[in-house]
Amino acid sequence: MRRLTDLILLLAAVICTACSSPEPETPVNISISPASLTMKVGDITTLDLTGATANIEWTSSNEEVASVYYGVVTAKAIGKAEITAKVGSASANSIIYVTGTDGASLRISPPVVTLRPGDEYDFKYGNTYDLELTWSSSDPSVATIDPNGHVKALAPGSTTITLATNLESVTARVSVEHSWGEYTLVWSDEFDGSALDETVWSYNTGGNGWGNNEKQYYTSRPENIRVQNGMLEIEARKEQYQNNEYTSARIMSKSKKTFTYGKMESRIKFPGGKGTWPAFWMMGNSGGWPNCGEIDIIEHVGNIPARASFALHTVMKNGTKGNNWSSVKWFDYSLADDFHTYGIEWAQEEKDGKDVIRFTVDGVQYAEVWEEQMDNNDYWPFNKPFFFIYNLAIGGNMGGQIDDAIFNQQRIMYVDWVRVYQRSDK
Repeated sequence: MRRLTDLILLLAAVICTACSSPEPETPVNISISPASLTMKVGDITTLDLTGATANIEWTSSNEEVASVYYGVVTAKAIGKAEITAKVGSASANSIIYVTGTDGASLRISPPVVTLRPGDEYDFKYGNTYDLELTWSSSDPSVATIDPNGHVKALAPGSTTITLATNLESVTARVSVEHSWGEYTLVWSDEFDGSALDETVWSYNTGGNGWGNNEKQYYTSRPENIRVQNGMLEIEARKEQYQNNEYTSARIMSKSKKTFTYGKMESRIKFPGGKGTWPAFWMMGNSGGWPNCGEIDIIEHVGNIPARASFALHTVMKNGTKGNNWSSVKWFDYSLADDFHTYGIEWAQEEKDGKDVIRFTVDGVQYAEVWEEQMDNNDYWPFNKPFFFIYNLAIGGNMGGQIDDAIFNQQRIMYVDWVRVYQRSDK
C-alpha cells in the first residue's frame, strides 16, 4: 500500500511540472533609439525600444534634469541625464542633454542663498555637456566657494558666486546676514540757535524753474529763511524778485553732512494753501541727477492737503521718464493742520542681501521698496552717501494751480528738528 501511495505522489508531481508555465526568456539584446538626444527644458519626447515589449523597467540617472515614464522623457532642467531601459539582465541606455529654452547649457540654483557666519552650503548646478567648470566668489572675505560648489560663509555682507565654462557663465548671490544692534542717534540739528548752521547747510538760490516749472525764486534772505523760536522757518512770499512772481528758500547739506543707511526723521509742519509744494528729501552726494539718485522722504501738495507722497528717482526710473517708483498715503485730515514726523528707514542688506527703504509718518510705515525691485545700480544707487534738502516750492508740475489769496497769510514751512539714527553690527 505504501508503494502505491508513493507512486501516485510521484505521478502527480510529474503531471504538475509538465503543466506549469515556462519562465520568460530574457532578451539577449535590446536597444534604445536615439542613443543620445538634445532637448530643451519643457520638451517631451518618446524613446523607441527594440528587442522587448513587456516587463520593461525605465529609470533616469537624474530625475531633476529629465524624468522618464514608459519611455516618455520630460526635460525638466539644464544638465545631463542617462535614461536606462532594463528587461531582466539586459539593458540599454540613451543620453539626454537638456538645455534651457534659450539654449543655455549651464545653471546654478538657487539664485539667492542667505547664510549666517560659519554656515556652509552646496549649490546645485547643471552642466549640459560636461564642460570644465570654474567657481569664483566676488568677495571671498564674505564667502568662499570650492571647485565643487561648496560655500563657506565668513563675514556679514554679500557676494556674487560665478559658475563658468569656456562657453558661458551664470551667477548666484550669497548673502551673509548681519546681526544688527539697536538704532542710536548719531546726528541731529534741533534748530535751537538764532542762525542757520552753515557748517551743515548751504543755500540753494535761483529762479530757473528747477526742472519742475516752479514759479518761485529761492533766496537766502531772512524774509524767506531764518532760524528762530527753536525752528527752521522757510517762508514763501508773493513778490516780484529777479523776474519771478514769488520767493521762497531751499537749503541742502551737500558735501557737509551726508549719510548712508539709517533712520532719517524730521518733525515738520507744512504751510498748506493751494499752490504750495514743500518737501524733505535726499540726493546722492556725487554725480549729476538722476545718476546720483533721489529719495523723496515726503512731498506735500497744498492742493491735496490730506495726501503724503513718497518717491525714488534713478537713472532708469525717474520723473522725466514718468516711470519713477512712487507711493501715496491718504489721511482723513490735512497734514498742514499740525506737526508730523516724516522719515525713512534705509536698511542695508536686510533681506537676501538686498537693501530696503521704508517710508514712515509719525513712526508708522506706509510704503517700502526693495533693491531687488530695481535690479542694479542704474535702478538702485542707494548704497552711497546722500545729503538732505528742505525746500518750499510754489506751483510747478506737482504744486499745480496757485491761489494768490493764500499769501494774505504767512506761508511758512516749520522744521522743528532733523535726526539720524544708525546701527552697527553686533
